[in-house]
Amino acid sequence: MSTPAGGARGPRPARSRPVLLALATALGLSLGSCHVFHWRTQVWPKPMKSRVETLPPGEAEMHPAGPEEVTIVRHADPVQVRPAGHLSGFPMHFYEKAIRVSSGSSVIVSSGGRAEVLWPGGTSIVLYGQGVGTVGSPSRGEPTLEFQDVERARMDLLEGDRVRLLGGAMLSGDSGPYLVERVSRGVLQVRNQSKAPVEVAFRDAIIELGPGQRVDLPLLSSGGAPLADGEEPESIAGPGFSVLVSGEVETRSDGSGVHLRALEEGEATGLGVVVRLEEGGEVLFHGLEATPSSEPETPPDSAAVEETGRAEPAARPSPPPAGGGSPPRP
Repeated sequence: MSTPAGGARGPRPARSRPVLLALATALGLSLGSCHVFHWRTQVWPKPMKSRVETLPPGEAEMHPAGPEEVTIVRHADPVQVRPAGHLSGFPMHFYEKAIRVSSGSSVIVSSGGRAEVLWPGGTSIVLYGQGVGTVGSPSRGEPTLEFQDVERARMDLLEGDRVRLLGGAMLSGDSGPYLVERVSRGVLQVRNQSKAPVEVAFRDAIIELGPGQRVDLPLLSSGGAPLADGEEPESIAGPGFSVLVSGEVETRSDGSGVHLRALEEGEATGLGVVVRLEEGGEVLFHGLEATPSSEPETPPDSAAVEETGRAEPAARPSPPPAGGGSPPRP
């Protein structure tokens, strides 16, 4: 093999070019063109599914649609929205970043998800992880948002905003952020991370939190809603349980449950359920009953029962004789 003048070798034969041409032909590409691949992370993978069941029929009537409108922004899947007056929600797809709903609607966030509720005035509430929040109608005297479940939430409020926390306590503030976190199964922690004080109304107490302070609120079975004028709810005893009632009601109790008829607006709490009663509304709290066994009891042998009701012991067989043989007949 000859070497050109100057010691420089000539170009090496392109032995791999047929292989590249075959690969490019199989992939439908051209060696003379440049292809750029764009990965769309919002399209793949698909959004996770939410494990949310259909709500009971009475839930739709408790939160009717109001005149206010808010924007729900999906930051991370899975997030569902339940419009006002509906019994179940629909998931926000990967191509839906935001949706406008009226007051009375609910946002449902499952584990790992994150959603933000924005009001036109600038109020913002972000739900992290598992949580359910219902948008209230301040024009009807309702709080700005009501939590039915919460794992962690951050709130930036304006003057006049009120938030009903999990358990019924009411938070009022005009700044933020305020952090709400469920630290255990029966404890809800409220932390003031703003530079202004915030108030938390818990039953008959008004708790004022300064900047950097926090408070742990117990999640009571009777609820932590503020009491009007120190009014304690009435306790009505039932068969094996009790019902706490706020407001004037008519009571009828029998051996299986407690029946209430509201003479004015109020609430009834019993068996782990909180029911809001309108005037004339009725509710029945029914406990569990023991089911009798379907197998009949075996009656004792009448021949072996004395007059005192005790059974005679069965006669033991006589031992066989020492020398063997069959035992004597009776």
